Amino acid sequence: MAAPEGGERPKRNRIIINLERAREAAHIPPLPRRGSRGARILALIGIVFVVIILALALGIFLWWQNYKTKPAYSLALLVDAVQTNDEAAFNELVDTDKVVENFVPQVTEKAIGRYAAALTTPIRKQVEALVPKLLPRVKAQVREEVTKKIKELSARAEGRPFILIALGMPYVVDVTEEGDTARVMANLNDRQVELTMARNESRWKIVGVKDDVMATQLVDRIMKDLPAIGSELDKIRKNLPKEVEKNIPKNMNVDDIRKNLPNIPGITDNANENRNGNSNER
Repeated sequence: MAAPEGGERPKRNRIIINLERAREAAHIPPLPRRGSRGARILALIGIVFVVIILALALGIFLWWQNYKTKPAYSLALLVDAVQTNDEAAFNELVDTDKVVENFVPQVTEKAIGRYAAALTTPIRKQVEALVPKLLPRVKAQVREEVTKKIKELSARAEGRPFILIALGMPYVVDVTEEGDTARVMANLNDRQVELTMARNESRWKIVGVKDDVMATQLVDRIMKDLPAIGSELDKIRKNLPKEVEKNIPKNMNVDDIRKNLPNIPGITDNANENRNGNSNER
């Protein structure tokens, strides 16, 4: 067959059948689209998942805001302040004046214990009167010792992010919260140290430290300003005859010696005066 002139090919006729019209004419309902139901299920699952995530995030946020008002969080802030040498933050979290004030009973008892047999009622009264006046002089040392305690507490947390320190604090110390006061028990170098904290608006502040080692160190600092140990006892012993002095037990205190001795001017007369004064007051 000869090709048409000019090289043009004959056009082909296409038959187009409109199935949609045929379906409508036959009143056949449309077929469901593939995947439409599955897509709706996936969308629903996605919405539920997002709601759960948002609810979880809101719960964590509210818990964190509440945790920030707890003593453990304030301790974490104090640890961070000590590690970063933030003096302003330290002062906001430690009331050094209150710590010194609350140390008075501990230091007084430790100081009185140093006198042992040499302790007399007048010396006890002197010590009890002097300790509150002397402790403020060693405020700087109290501050240093509190800083050391916090450093010991945070030794294992050094270099870790603050969030981990804050979350781990309840596992390091034992906190008992009672109203606006909290007691914190910490194990430092195999000994128990008790911290007393007081609520300060949305934070907590250390107002007391109970530590035998620290109390002993403070007594060492102020002992030179307290009555000399054994001075009154030595005075009595020196003025006694040797025969009498030998028969006095070494563990007998001054008051007991005075009670069992005859009236010796300058030695036992003061004791008699004190006893007479006390009886007159009654």
